[in-house]
Amino acid sequence: MSLTIEQSFDTPHIHLEKGLIKIEGRLMPENILIFFKPVDKWIDKYLKKPADSTVIDFHLSYLNSCSSKHICDMLKKFNAKFLEGYDMKVSWTYEDNDDSALETGKDLESMVDIPFEYKKTESQSKERKRLKVKNKLTGKTGEISLRYWETIKRNGHERDFELLENI
Repeated sequence: MSLTIEQSFDTPHIHLEKGLIKIEGRLMPENILIFFKPVDKWIDKYLKKPADSTVIDFHLSYLNSCSSKHICDMLKKFNAKFLEGYDMKVSWTYEDNDDSALETGKDLESMVDIPFEYKKTESQSKERKRLKVKNKLTGKTGEISLRYWETIKRNGHERDFELLENI
C-alpha cells in the first residue's frame, strides 16, 4: 500500500508507504482540500494499522498558511497514534538561509508530542542561480533568476528569449 504524487510548480512530491511519509517541494495548491484528498484518505487508512515505526519527512521550500494548517491537522492524526505508543518522528529539513521554514517546523512541533529532528541543508535556492538571456524583441541582454526563467517558460514566452549561459 503506497501512494505517490508527482511534484508540480505549486505542489510537492509526495510519497507515502508503510513507515514513511515524505513530502518535498513547494506546498501552495490552489485548493488544499482537493489536493490532499487522496493523501488524507491514505493516511486515515494507514493509521488504522500503522507500522511499528513511522518517519514523517518534510522538506518544504515553501508552504502557504492553508497548507501549514493542513500539515498541522495531519500531524495531530499521527500524534494520536504516537500517544498510543507507536514510534514516530518528524524529520524537518530546511535550507540554511530559510529561517521561516525553521520557524514553521518549530511552530508545528509545539502543537504535537511527536519528536522533531531538524536537518539544515545548503541553500538550493533558484533565486540564487542566474541565467544570462537575450530578449529577441529588444536585443537587450541581462541576468535573471532561474525561478523567473521558469515563470517565463510556464507562461509560454521562452520563444521571446535566447538563453545565453548559466551563471
